[in-house]
Amino acid sequence: MTTEKTQQRRTSARTGSLPQGTGRGAADGDATRQRLVQVALDSFGRQGFEATSTRAICQQAQANISAILYHFGGKQGLYIAVAEYIADFMGSRIAPVRTQIEAALASGGVDPDGAISLVEIAIVRALTLLAEPQSEAIARFIVREQQEPSEAFTLIYDRMMGVMLPLIRRLVAIATHDDPQRDVVGLRTFSILGQFLVFRVARAAVLRQMAWPDVGPSQVQAAAKVVQHSVRAMLLAARAENAK
Repeated sequence: MTTEKTQQRRTSARTGSLPQGTGRGAADGDATRQRLVQVALDSFGRQGFEATSTRAICQQAQANISAILYHFGGKQGLYIAVAEYIADFMGSRIAPVRTQIEAALASGGVDPDGAISLVEIAIVRALTLLAEPQSEAIARFIVREQQEPSEAFTLIYDRMMGVMLPLIRRLVAIATHDDPQRDVVGLRTFSILGQFLVFRVARAAVLRQMAWPDVGPSQVQAAAKVVQHSVRAMLLAARAENAK
């Protein structure tokens, strides 16, 4: 039977919060949990679930070998905790843009040009996020989940991708005078996604070809300008085609 304290530990492992009424020991435990998640994020992304050693994760996180069982209930629980961390991390980074788009759509006052402007704002936010150091490990994890989707992918999709994609799709439909349910609108949405994801997924090739030492603020600004111009041209061309 699950005790109240065990349930508190599991809840805190998922949310990152500490159970009420706990002191230094709980704070240390939360720090251990966070180290385990960070190490596991990198390990699962590089090696995959099956090849990753929980013993190696504990050693690198400077945690007792029983820490994974204590905090997460086992290896699978740790894997899901990593997915929850990714969803929370990315969700918090895109929250301002998401809120802005949702408010604009709820107002009913988004015209075609305004829809394009909102898409451009989302592109800048996404490129800035992808340039953050933490996104490298996150990208490796998500790419693996794209190839072999598991419960972790469902969690990330439902809490992040599945929230933003329909919003962008609605903006694309408004920008092009189209029906958001049409396949072509979905395909245009994913083509927009691909134009900025390449700077993370194909980062090594981008750095080599562009002779960039890294993708920093100046590179993000340059990439955003090009992607925005490309997306605007695509949406305007689609609008003109639909007007015929």
